[in-house]
Amino acid sequence: MLLRHVLKLIFRFLLLAVALIFYFTDREMLYFPTILQQGVSGAFLWVVWIALAVDMLFRIIPNKRVAIGARKHFACSYTAPASADAGKKDLTNKPGQLHKGAFLSALAWLAVSAAIIAALFFLGMLTPASVLNFVLFYSALDLVFILVFCPLRALFMKNQCCVVCRIYNWDYFMMCAPLILFPGFYSISLVLLSVVVLLQWEIALRKNPRFFMRETNENLRCEQCKEKVRLVRCRRGE
Repeated sequence: MLLRHVLKLIFRFLLLAVALIFYFTDREMLYFPTILQQGVSGAFLWVVWIALAVDMLFRIIPNKRVAIGARKHFACSYTAPASADAGKKDLTNKPGQLHKGAFLSALAWLAVSAAIIAALFFLGMLTPASVLNFVLFYSALDLVFILVFCPLRALFMKNQCCVVCRIYNWDYFMMCAPLILFPGFYSISLVLLSVVVLLQWEIALRKNPRFFMRETNENLRCEQCKEKVRLVRCRRGE
């Protein structure tokens, strides 16, 4: 799983690098509102669309190609504790803490995104090309957060690692939401897919909060972890 994440990070950085090259040489290549009319010239845009859409489909359909942290909301990823009373206190007390961290993380994302979009607007640079680069930057940063360091985890969520992260499957909505500034098939399809991922996650959390905590889901405990997706080792027992 670690190798898969590293390869995905490299791929996303390559997409960002290509998008930046197009931004400074031929911005029409990044004009996604007319993707259906671009033909062969829109090949790069289709590569980006397919990469994001396929990844989101993997989040929607239960499968082991994604990390346990991203599929813990599925019943097939849940294993009850050996003791029937294990984690009972945590089950009643922790959801409130998780929601608080998620709310603060959402505010931070909104503030940063709004500031960047506002800056682009006032500089006269708010175009489909700049927004697509913004989205690809977010997509690469997402993997950096998972593999190296996540400020949202450190500042707000306070979870030990991504395996138990309350907002793990918020990432694609956070990435794709800026695309809606230029509505069309390309942007609307990706944003809708990201909303499906987000709603599926949030509904599962409300219905089965025990799926999301290591105290009530054996598969999320450190001793059961087989994925080792972080390049910087997390501290156990936090």
